[in-house]
Amino acid sequence: MSQEEDFEAAFHAAQSIGLPYLSPMGPMILAATHLGIAKDSRSFARIFDLAHALVIRECTSLEQELGLIETERKDVRTSRVFYRLTEAGDALFEAKDD
Repeated sequence: MSQEEDFEAAFHAAQSIGLPYLSPMGPMILAATHLGIAKDSRSFARIFDLAHALVIRECTSLEQELGLIETERKDVRTSRVFYRLTEAGDALFEAKDD
């Protein structure tokens, strides 16, 4: 599969669970993290041409409300958030990886 196909499959895996994401960006962040495309908010915003503030907002929801990612560190100067999937976040993709 191509990287685009892998991303689309991972996006649909995260989206199909039916969780209350703030926007379609939530499954995109999860898929990009799972595939190693972007593991921080600034990189994700740049790759997908999105406002960094919106990405941070979605990351906050994914962490605090859904428990699917956790912050590894924050850059105070740039507001960049470095994150990784939690066990619950990884579980969204386990069935698809088998």
